[in-house]
Amino acid sequence: MNRNRIILCLLWVLALVGISLSGGPVTYGFFIMVTAVPLMSLGYLLAVRMRFSIYQQLVGKTFVSNQAIPYFFTLQDEDFFAFASVKVFFYSDFSTVLDLRDGEECELLPKTGVKKDTKLVCKYRGTYRVGIKTVEITDFLRIFRMHYQNPEPLEVTIYPHVFSVSDLKGLNLSRILNREQPIGTSVLDQFPREYVPGDDPRHIHWKATASTQKLMTRPMIGEERQNVSILLSTCRPSDDIASYLPVENRMLELALALSMFFLSQRIPVRAFHRTDRTVSSYINDHASFDAYYQKLCKLAFLKRQEDSLFFKDLPGKEGLLSGRAALLILNRFTGDSEEFVRLLTGSGVSVIIYLVTTGDEAPAAIPELPHAEIIRVSPDARIEEVL
Repeated sequence: MNRNRIILCLLWVLALVGISLSGGPVTYGFFIMVTAVPLMSLGYLLAVRMRFSIYQQLVGKTFVSNQAIPYFFTLQDEDFFAFASVKVFFYSDFSTVLDLRDGEECELLPKTGVKKDTKLVCKYRGTYRVGIKTVEITDFLRIFRMHYQNPEPLEVTIYPHVFSVSDLKGLNLSRILNREQPIGTSVLDQFPREYVPGDDPRHIHWKATASTQKLMTRPMIGEERQNVSILLSTCRPSDDIASYLPVENRMLELALALSMFFLSQRIPVRAFHRTDRTVSSYINDHASFDAYYQKLCKLAFLKRQEDSLFFKDLPGKEGLLSGRAALLILNRFTGDSEEFVRLLTGSGVSVIIYLVTTGDEAPAAIPELPHAEIIRVSPDARIEEVL
């Protein structure tokens, strides 16, 4: 292209010199032709730009990260003149189009099109654009090119992928899986409290329920530690989508993979996260896991959902301080995090912290926390390597 431009410029200078030295109809005709060529090329590009059509579609309704989604697009020439050179470039930060090279060139004859059937893989959970990002068109003489944004991009909502793991090799499970008290040493508390999902229905206190108009139960005193708590931070520390999207995706994958693992071990899970308030989920079968998954699919990470508010609201939540262990999934470790971890360990709860950060964001040092393990997690590492 640069060579053609240089040749055109030399011809134009040559025609200008010819006019200056001799003039004449031939020289003026040559000058007009050389001047008109780039103007015609620009007009051609503008015509292609206005008449060129792109059709693209993802096949399906629900899309999951790391899933190959059927995808097709058509480049269409609906006019009476050919399109000399068309190149398409894809959104590549968060998705990958399989079996196609970025910037692959094609020529479209009049009233024809080029259709590509392939698959597209979205890397992260979230809402973002995929498919064709920009188009580059070139004139016949390859003097000019025009680069423009696809006016009708595809925007998708991707749900998190659920990984199934058979073991958690990243941490010591003996403290979590071993029962600390023998079965049968517990007795019913004389003071009823409000029923929460996961309580034994046999312990419902019907008299208190009738008087308070709320479902009340009598908890067990000395009951063995049974459940594991999973605490998911939903604070978004950055406004840069390229920075926060991989981190949030990995945090959700961890929460789901851990929940699924403990479900396979028949260990109940109490999962907590924050929206405008602290939300809890009790997971003890596949139906409750599916309900938890749906909550995470709709979950929004926001700046205002500070960890300090989350931690302040948690200690009173049922089952947290009486569980076997608490697994914290964080994207940053602050003074509030440290204070909360010390509260948990002081209550006899084993704590495992999954700190999901990039290399630049990871803190240089974290204070020693007895009875707590810290596992640093890269957003780009495979989930099997993390767990």
